[in-house]
Amino acid sequence: MGFFDKLKKTFSGAPDAPSRIETDAAPGTLAAPVSGTIGTMEQSPDPVFSGKAMGDGCIIKPSAETVYAPLSGTVIAAMPHAVGIAGDDGCEVLIHIGVDTVNMNGTGFTVHIQKDAHVGAGDPLVSFSKAKIADAGYDDTVMVVVTNTGDYATVGLAAAAGEAIEAGKAAVSYQ
Repeated sequence: MGFFDKLKKTFSGAPDAPSRIETDAAPGTLAAPVSGTIGTMEQSPDPVFSGKAMGDGCIIKPSAETVYAPLSGTVIAAMPHAVGIAGDDGCEVLIHIGVDTVNMNGTGFTVHIQKDAHVGAGDPLVSFSKAKIADAGYDDTVMVVVTNTGDYATVGLAAAAGEAIEAGKAAVSYQ
């Protein structure tokens, strides 16, 4: 970081974007977008997600505060609490951070991408503050939804429910 970069950071207060991570998700799988404990969609604390109204996938109770792209594709929605990606392979994914966190109006979230950008699997999407979400009285569970679930014969966990998972490891299978 050069002298002017340090000045810019000091005066803007903006943190540097997190680094890209490596993923090991094979074709037909989504990488975990955040480290934490993985669960089935039915375990979501939000009835819209647990009822699979938007599709199937997984939930992750986060232990970290950065969400990464679970696959390569084009960002079709970039909000502080949610990101939609149209995957290069046709899979459409919604990553939703927390329950009712839309009510926080972006407080506690830093978006690292913008709509229409192309992202690679493992690129940082959003950073969030677990403490600010808790202070606002909301749950920080991250929902990872294949919104075009009907296009696949099966959509389900690629890791064992209740286990710790690292961001970048295979989390959801869609075939």
